[in-house]
Amino acid sequence: MNTILVILLVAGASVAASYLLIKLGKVQDKDKDLIPDAVEEAVEDVKQDVEKKVKEVKRRAKRVKEEVKDVVEAVKEVGNQAEDVVDAVKGKPRKGRKPAAKQPQENNPAPKRRPRRGPKKAD
Repeated sequence: MNTILVILLVAGASVAASYLLIKLGKVQDKDKDLIPDAVEEAVEDVKQDVEKKVKEVKRRAKRVKEEVKDVVEAVKEVGNQAEDVVDAVKGKPRKGRKPAAKQPQENNPAPKRRPRRGPKKAD
């Protein structure tokens, strides 16, 4: 009970001091709403900062969600591949995509080897 009374007393004293400073002209209050202009400006600045931070947090959360989705898909693929390894150990035939046979490159023929230059070996 005493704590509540102390809180109310402090709040009342601060309101009375603010009112007195406004009426004496020590603190500006252009819109006459009994809230000092400095306090109103500070509140507006905090609101703008909070809006920016909220926007950034939402953007980051969206990116994290995308990455988690990618990781889940990759883990599922790893699980499927692990099953294939177990099947290979058991001797079952290979499933899925077969490796492509190597075909000679038509556009880039193999480079020709030049004869080696240098001292001849003695027989």
